[in-house]
Amino acid sequence: MKTFQYLYIYLMISTLFFSQNKIPHVLSTLKINNLEQKEENKALILFTEPSNTDCNGAISLPINYSWECNQVITGTFKDVTKSSVPEPSCNTVSKRDVWYEFTATSNDHQLRILNVSEVNWVIEGSLYDKTCGVISTVALECFTLNNSNSGKIFSGLVLGRVYRVRLGTTDPAAEYNFDVCLTTPPPALRVSPSGNLYSVDELVKDVLVKDGNCIVSNIKYQVGDGSAATKTVNTFGYFNKNGSLFPFEEGVVLSTGEVQYVPGPYGGQFGNNPHRWIGDKEINDAIDDAGGGPTPDKRVTQVSFDFFPVNDKIQFEYLFASNSYYGCFMCQNMALFATWLIDTTTGEGINLAKIPGTTVPIALHRVIDRAKDGATCGNITYPEYFWMLFANNNEEPLIAPINFVGMTVPMKSEEVTVVPGRKYHIKLAVMDFCTAPAHTSAVFFNARSFDVGTPEIGEDMSIEGGNALCPGDTIELGQNLEAKDYLIQWTKNGKDLIGENGETLKVNEPGL
Repeated sequence: MKTFQYLYIYLMISTLFFSQNKIPHVLSTLKINNLEQKEENKALILFTEPSNTDCNGAISLPINYSWECNQVITGTFKDVTKSSVPEPSCNTVSKRDVWYEFTATSNDHQLRILNVSEVNWVIEGSLYDKTCGVISTVALECFTLNNSNSGKIFSGLVLGRVYRVRLGTTDPAAEYNFDVCLTTPPPALRVSPSGNLYSVDELVKDVLVKDGNCIVSNIKYQVGDGSAATKTVNTFGYFNKNGSLFPFEEGVVLSTGEVQYVPGPYGGQFGNNPHRWIGDKEINDAIDDAGGGPTPDKRVTQVSFDFFPVNDKIQFEYLFASNSYYGCFMCQNMALFATWLIDTTTGEGINLAKIPGTTVPIALHRVIDRAKDGATCGNITYPEYFWMLFANNNEEPLIAPINFVGMTVPMKSEEVTVVPGRKYHIKLAVMDFCTAPAHTSAVFFNARSFDVGTPEIGEDMSIEGGNALCPGDTIELGQNLEAKDYLIQWTKNGKDLIGENGETLKVNEPGL
């Protein structure tokens, strides 16, 4: 038998070779000839350390200009060492890490981990907006990704700024491969808090109620108990679809948290409304009607007003959303929405926010699809009225038009009969029991779907319209309304016409 001697060489190659479909980890093959006999050789595979094990070698992530991962970069923890950059104070558990970078082209991007070669995996991440040489223990944020939560949305990014992402593992023996993807969200809902684009009164009269200026009064908006401290949070506002997939073009939103956090995409819970309240009789009656709540105090936002209907029936369209749809009191009445209508003549009240065709109130433990949230609770649910859940590997969080983990389909309130001309009081309230302030809930009302009717006095009479009055002519304006059923006041240019409070008005001069 011939004796052979082989030279084993271990190299650290600093160059990096990678492509969309290859791991950024150099594999080189080197043939070593027998030192004594040239007729035989041996192939030796050399594994090199990935170049992105430190910040200066960060791999540039291609940006997908949609929520789909059409371009990915393949990464690995094989032969990875710990970075020389200080660990962030918000996450000091990583044993080894790799680095990536990107230039923001949107205020929001999502980082996703795909095709991991390990079943149960955990990756600790951190985001920076500093250059490598000045990165300290302070990161913009830290996050954890795993097999049940494989994406992280970065919000509030500055367009054109370079960001660096550090991905690490706590397992010193981890050698699994993975794909990294950076996506861009579609448009999100646009929201304007009350007092900006619309005042509280305008939100009710001009947006919520169709032609509400003449028939709506006594508008009140309240957070919690309505004390001075609660005035620091703004939980009522206007929204516009803004090209998103939200089903309503525009409307008003009532939330238990600040409405500034309402726009999507879904990037985790936000909000800091600390004002909990035991509620009033109407609020607590609605809660009792839904089966009671897990705690006596809760976060509550309500808007109420009086109105005189012209129609004999009322109804409105809405959508309910909540961050408590996942991870907080999932089998209990954790949040709900109620609409309390009171006939001020009889004193009788009814909750209009019921699951269609039932007497069951709109509450999270009722309107939910257990196949999506994975909870085993046993209570009767109505999954056909639940729409999207942006957790537990369900819908893609990046496409969420609102920053809530779950939401219902658009629904209509119960249609009820009212007496035209009679004074009614209505209270719209949203409640959340979860003790975490960021676990907020909200209800979105379709603009002008609250239609109580509008008095019609005929079309404008003008020269342009070909129906102007001739000098000396008179026309009588009015509708089939009886003065005994209504409080009637005719106005001109916003000012009352003295003595004109009858069912009709005779007009014989321009401008009326």
